[in-house]
Amino acid sequence: MRPLIVLTGQGIARADGFNLTRRMKAIPGVSVFTSDVQRRDRQNLDVLLETCAAAGGDVLDNVLRGMRAICLKERRSTRRKIAHHGLFAALAEAAERRLVLHLTTNVDGLTTTFAVRDFDAAWPPFRAASSVDEIIAKAQTRLDAQRGMVHFPVHGEAGLVIAGGGERMQTYYGEPRLLRGAGPWISSLVLGPAAGVHDIEHRLTPARLGYGLLDALLEPGARLCEGLSVPEHPAADVLVIGYGAEDRGARSLNPFEARIERLIGEGRRDPAARWSALVYRPEAYPRPVDWFASHGFSVFPYGDGELVHVVRQAMARPLPGARCAPDCESRAEGGPARS
Repeated sequence: MRPLIVLTGQGIARADGFNLTRRMKAIPGVSVFTSDVQRRDRQNLDVLLETCAAAGGDVLDNVLRGMRAICLKERRSTRRKIAHHGLFAALAEAAERRLVLHLTTNVDGLTTTFAVRDFDAAWPPFRAASSVDEIIAKAQTRLDAQRGMVHFPVHGEAGLVIAGGGERMQTYYGEPRLLRGAGPWISSLVLGPAAGVHDIEHRLTPARLGYGLLDALLEPGARLCEGLSVPEHPAADVLVIGYGAEDRGARSLNPFEARIERLIGEGRRDPAARWSALVYRPEAYPRPVDWFASHGFSVFPYGDGELVHVVRQAMARPLPGARCAPDCESRAEGGPARS
């Protein structure tokens, strides 16, 4: 069976009523530094963090401390995060019979909490201080079985800290002074979006491993990547949920968008693999809809209270209105193309 690549963004948190961007901008003093951000970027958490980092001084430290406090409070109320929990229940069901690679750009840590704590996704740093070798070994067990869920927070998280020159990491929400003897720690967000996401793979281990596996699974075959041995497989289906991709120049340099554009531009997109994008409140965010549609994704909207239902639809083949690559439905499904 085809592997399934799932990429989630801040839209899944918003489906539970948690807008980290708005909460982050309310941290005392932040608005002074983010007031000049262009209107189209004011809901982009990565841009806001990068702006705070550029302000220098103690600005970023204060913001990250405030974000950790906000996210810790939200984690204490996970029973109210119905959309998050239902989403991962659906992914866990799929992972019983196929490999599911879950990448998240969500930095609040809620996604990891549900994926690992409740549904056994492979991501050791959530439970204990972990080396890169331990992370790779855990992911390899799922690759060898060709089923189960592998999870990577590819842009870092508010609670994920890194020590030992990037060789050890663990989720904390307090103020750890040392990471089990590995030396002073640094927030993964400092190495991640605060330093810019365009070359994040060169600085942040979860990004390097997660996007490396994304590369390996987008095309059929068997290959080695980042210390991981990927068995023979057909090209993966892709399901994007609540991620605000948009084509506005610099955005095309982001790791996910750049890969999609390169795959299509080089004619290497497998027409039988199903690409779908679930967009939160598309009437308010038309740019992601345009980008996904123009890059061969079937686009499906969801609003408050609708995420779990739409996710389950998206993973049930065939989904009404879904398509593979443009004009390739007849080859993929043996029937007429649908728009």
